[in-house]
Amino acid sequence: MIIKYRNKPAKIAGYEALLKRLPAHHTKRGLIQEKLNGARAGIGGEERLDQLLESFDPSYPYLLLQDVELPGKCQIDLLVITPSQIVLLEVKNMAGRLRFTENPSALHQLTPAGETKGYKSPVVQIETAEMKVAKLLKLIDYPLRIQSAIVVAYPSQIVESVPLGTKVWSADEVLLQLNRLQMAAPSISIDQMKMLGDHFLSIQEHYNPFPLAPKFNISLEEIESGVFCPRCLLKKMDRLVRKWECKSCYLLSSDAHFEALDEWFMLYKPTITTAECQEFLDLPDRDAAKRLLKRMGLEERGGRRHRQYVKLMKN
Repeated sequence: MIIKYRNKPAKIAGYEALLKRLPAHHTKRGLIQEKLNGARAGIGGEERLDQLLESFDPSYPYLLLQDVELPGKCQIDLLVITPSQIVLLEVKNMAGRLRFTENPSALHQLTPAGETKGYKSPVVQIETAEMKVAKLLKLIDYPLRIQSAIVVAYPSQIVESVPLGTKVWSADEVLLQLNRLQMAAPSISIDQMKMLGDHFLSIQEHYNPFPLAPKFNISLEEIESGVFCPRCLLKKMDRLVRKWECKSCYLLSSDAHFEALDEWFMLYKPTITTAECQEFLDLPDRDAAKRLLKRMGLEERGGRRHRQYVKLMKN
């Protein structure tokens, strides 16, 4: 039974917005595109595992939690709860050859293009997750074993030099490996399993990746302003009376600015003033900006002269 489903990472929309609003010649476009490609590959690998597990029907009771974010920046791609143990899975979707190194621990990728890239070790990541989950279980007195594995999403990924004691599974074999789990005598009841799952959900701390522009040292002046047409995507719209008009495809929209303001919050900061809104949306005056911000249903902070509108971002 799945009690938490996977969501598309919010940072993907953020990277897409940043690329849309940066000039074609901007020096950071290549880096941002690489980040976007990595995020898309990551969710793609995780979704492939989810699809393969749709037929999961073991002989033992279980709960599945996809994409769990526990306190202390502990993100787990898949967490499996059973009456006698917990299984943690970390999914990797990286083309080419993957080589694990120790002293120091790292993961090196040789891409199909022949480029070598280095990443944080998924071994360290999954072992740290084990340690944090064990601590949480101890706090609530749930005596469950914990085991973990790193999952490679596709057979085309070639894995080399796996550290001793580390399990690496292909996504295609995860179903078999989970079905083959040796179940000891139950340590917790089914009701306790559900309580544990609810506990994990209740203590989640969602990571907020925004705002993105400062992380790339990109200033507001480098980000293109305006409301982009949702149909043409890269064409700016003009403000008419209560509507936006695209001069290219003639689309009329009353709420195209919603997406533009969402992009402000993702890229620049979680607050906006009427003056900032006027400038960012290319509006004729502050009264127009104030009306549009009021329609967004944002939280208002500060007095009349120093009022800010706030959107709390969620992952």
